[in-house]
Amino acid sequence: MTTDVINTGLLQLIERGILILLLVLGVACLVVFIWRWRALGKAHAGVVEARGRVEAELTGAEAPAGEMPPAPGAAGLGGRMLLVARRNAHLCPEALEKVLETQESRAREALERGAPFLGTVGSNAPFLGLPGTVLGILAAFRKMAESGGGGADVMAAIAGALVATAAGLLVAIPAVVLYNLLRARIKKTVNALGEIRSLVLARSLQATVDEAF
Repeated sequence: MTTDVINTGLLQLIERGILILLLVLGVACLVVFIWRWRALGKAHAGVVEARGRVEAELTGAEAPAGEMPPAPGAAGLGGRMLLVARRNAHLCPEALEKVLETQESRAREALERGAPFLGTVGSNAPFLGLPGTVLGILAAFRKMAESGGGGADVMAAIAGALVATAAGLLVAIPAVVLYNLLRARIKKTVNALGEIRSLVLARSLQATVDEAF
């Protein structure tokens, strides 16, 4: 009898631990999203500004105020890509393309920081809540065996056990939504970096043609 009581208490303790873990993961997802959303917003603005610089240089138009070519050591993903392009401007277009692709890959890694955490939580939170429900139901059945029937306290224990599954879904669904929002902003910024790479290569090709003639 004592062993059964201890086992029941242990099952309930594990169930509560899973609920606390889900709560912590939900809060962590929100914190990570806010952190990365702000960082991605700044990164995208910098990349768009760098793209405007390249477009102005390529067309020969005057760059708008505040969009002059960056000085060496310019910050931001777009500024760093332009800096790499300037330092390797002596390379042929094919070699320059490889260098810029490498820089773009590194920039993508920096942009995707934190997003895998949201994806992992969104994918696994329901499975984490399921063991909590199973353990809660097992504890309810033990209570039923101890009392010899299905009283109100047993029914309340079963209902409480289902909270773990609900908590898993309440954490997973927002995590997936936030993950998709981050992925959309990451994709938008990476596309802008790809446009910078294309514009720089177009300028390099044009310079090669001008030298040939």
